[in-house]
Amino acid sequence: MKVWVVTGVSESADHYGPFLFSDKPTQELLKKIAFFCDGYEEEEGPGDFGSYTYLDVNETEVDEMLGRV
Repeated sequence: MKVWVVTGVSESADHYGPFLFSDKPTQELLKKIAFFCDGYEEEEGPGDFGSYTYLDVNETEVDEMLGRV
């Protein structure tokens, strides 16, 4: 089984996630995650979607027998 893993890192090096999804997250959802982690609604930052958060999106295989990612 494959899952999508989204993590974020802020400008101040705070780490967010992992957020796990069974389907590839849409750009709209990624923007919501970026601003959820950012804590602000203004698009004035240097990160993803104008936030202060940089997102990393990866697809990975889950080992169903061991329950590991």
